[in-house]
Amino acid sequence: MTNMHTDLPKTINEALKILAYNDIFWVNPSMIGSTAVIKPHPKDHETVRSLAESQYAWTEKQARLALVILKRYLTKFQAHGMDIKKLLDNPKYEEAFRVISFDRVIEKYTDEDNVEKIEMRFPYHKKVIQLIRCMKDKRDMPAGYARYDGEAKKWTFLHTDVTAYYLTLIAVRYDFKFIDDSLLNDYEQIKKEIIGHKQPTARLIAGEVVLVDATESLQEYWNTNLKDQSALTQVDSLKNFNISTKGIDVKAETVLGYKIAHNNYHKLWIDSKGFSKNEVVKGLIELNCFPLMMPVSGDIHMEDDVRDFWEWLNAFKAYGIDILNDCSWGFDVREPVYRKELDKVPLNSIDLDKFSDKKHWLVDNHKPREFFENLYELHQMSKQFKLINDNTKIIFVRNRIPRALIKSKIKPQASLVALGGGYYATGTDNLKRMLENLPKKLYYSDHQPSSWDWHDHIIIKL
Repeated sequence: MTNMHTDLPKTINEALKILAYNDIFWVNPSMIGSTAVIKPHPKDHETVRSLAESQYAWTEKQARLALVILKRYLTKFQAHGMDIKKLLDNPKYEEAFRVISFDRVIEKYTDEDNVEKIEMRFPYHKKVIQLIRCMKDKRDMPAGYARYDGEAKKWTFLHTDVTAYYLTLIAVRYDFKFIDDSLLNDYEQIKKEIIGHKQPTARLIAGEVVLVDATESLQEYWNTNLKDQSALTQVDSLKNFNISTKGIDVKAETVLGYKIAHNNYHKLWIDSKGFSKNEVVKGLIELNCFPLMMPVSGDIHMEDDVRDFWEWLNAFKAYGIDILNDCSWGFDVREPVYRKELDKVPLNSIDLDKFSDKKHWLVDNHKPREFFENLYELHQMSKQFKLINDNTKIIFVRNRIPRALIKSKIKPQASLVALGGGYYATGTDNLKRMLENLPKKLYYSDHQPSSWDWHDHIIIKL
């Protein structure tokens, strides 16, 4: 290493200009026989030059990006005799940050965790919001791709090819101000790739589904995750990549398994008048649709609700699913209490408020004992079995996404809307959107339901 310089840069701006205009920083270490310094990334050089040549004071996000890049290249500075670590730990800038005051603004930036993001700031605009929400139907959208800050009136997105392309289109259409050209450059690059892109197709060759015109990343994913699966499972997976099953016919052990796998749409209605619960479970097992989420509409306290719930549990049991160890509850079923039990206790010793809260159900005396016991057992299971792990097969949810599911990082493969009528699922928007974006969403009811989302297609009958 050379001797350390004493005339170190005093600001982040100065350090960035040193990085931008000294070609020695961008030499591949292998070319100079050094392995001690990192290999530069070509895109970084372009970004650094753009920041260094900015005619205006940096915004806070631009300053943050400059700091992230300089930290990335600290070893290069040190290798050339400039240890700027103190400056990076306590950054100083030449000018106060520029505050953008435009009504509609879009900006690409890199956050503190070195994650590229896109931010849109605009006053309420119904059409823009509708278009933003449309993007959630893109199958390659990452989880949590969008966040809205109501106080700051801004949307923040993970930067992907999809978000960069469509948000740029929205921004141009509705006259947003671009902070710099980085998003527009991304758009042009993605557009070139789209023009040269061929839609992947699939063929059945020697009993195996083979992809045609698939991208390298898609083929790699297929080889890693699906190549060794059954042909039926492979066919079933095609819908998740927007690849048609037309011309492909793979036999199945179950009618439902066949119908689901060969349908190109992921939201499907199973008519309860045509298929029993046992047939549904058998089809789900054949397609390996687990872990399976089962949203529950409303409270479980009516005789029909309890009977229906136990019919499902018994159907799972019949096909080897342990309803105690393989099922997880994301909510609590209220504890049932017979009214006649209260009659045995002196009124002055009863805490009547206890039985009017959200933890108990007062059951009329004439209700059958079997109903009471079944409801009580559901209550007990819902209190005790919250764990979600690799062995979990069924996840019952009601109003929100269970914390146990978030912590487990388990990815459900399908949802079955059947409990509480099977027509719709109640709950928060986060839960609804999670269910909507699963590889498959199935409905089991006696008449065709409709989707909760304003822009969705009708749910297809199997």
